[in-house]
Amino acid sequence: MNKLLLSASALTLALGLAGEAMADCNGMYLAARGGVAKHKIENPEVGGTGNSMNDFDKTKLMLSGALGYRYDYFRIEGEYVWRDNIKLNSNNGDATSKRNFKSYSYMLNGYFDLAPYSWLTPYVGAGIGYTKLKYKSTLTIPGLSVVDGKNKEGNFTWSVGGGLTVKVTNRFNVDAGYRYYDMGKINKADVDAHEIYGGVRYVF
Repeated sequence: MNKLLLSASALTLALGLAGEAMADCNGMYLAARGGVAKHKIENPEVGGTGNSMNDFDKTKLMLSGALGYRYDYFRIEGEYVWRDNIKLNSNNGDATSKRNFKSYSYMLNGYFDLAPYSWLTPYVGAGIGYTKLKYKSTLTIPGLSVVDGKNKEGNFTWSVGGGLTVKVTNRFNVDAGYRYYDMGKINKADVDAHEIYGGVRYVF
């Protein structure tokens, strides 16, 4: 009888601790991420002067911040994604061409954690949102500077991706993942991006 009572007590304690751990994993969280984003631009003619955007396929720094909520297997969050400018300069005799491309996004993301209460879990995710695309080309010759191409577009954006989470504590997690973005068009150019990132999340 004593052994039975002891076993029942141990089971009750274990279930209580497990429930507490599960509760600690859920709730509002803050996330910060950093990594690299590589834009890919197709059908790349912008502006009225035939400026090509082929060579804007560069890998640049990406940083983001998010506020979200986690419950069991699911997470939902709002995220702002900043990407560094792509700047290209070239010279042709006395003329200097300066070109600049920029994108930043506001996203609503959803994630599914395959094993949310283990120390190591894969996840998949998708998002929808809005991306601002900016392009500017400036031609400078001695005594004269002319903006010969300038475009701004705000587009619907969608993303898909996945990654892996390491649970450091019930409230603190480290993530690593990949995302693909479709950012719509800027004039006639189709813009998307491939992103690799690492980040941290804290449930409070």
